[in-house]
Amino acid sequence: MKGNSDNYPKIIEKSNNKTQIRYNIIETMIKDINNKSHICYNFEYIEIEGEVTRNKIINNIIANVYTIDNEIALINNQISNLDKNSETEYQQYQTLRLLAKATANSAGYSKES
Repeated sequence: MKGNSDNYPKIIEKSNNKTQIRYNIIETMIKDINNKSHICYNFEYIEIEGEVTRNKIINNIIANVYTIDNEIALINNQISNLDKNSETEYQQYQTLRLLAKATANSAGYSKES
């Protein structure tokens, strides 16, 4: 999911037994209705119900982009090397996995915790 804020958003926000984890926070400049420029922060986020764990953060960020079926197909195509165009998409998938792990770390859910 995508969101934005006029202030730099908190990485973790809790509300109604859900925890919102925000990532890919990007500062942008926008113009308001009076054509005045001001800073805005665009971000992506996931919502987790109940207990938050490292695995839930990682899995939900990946699921925000890929269905389970898409993920399995992508991995199988890469392993079998049948789809020559899958290399770029597979690299994007690996980049997303690294982002998900880094987000879990920055939210305080490192491997050691």
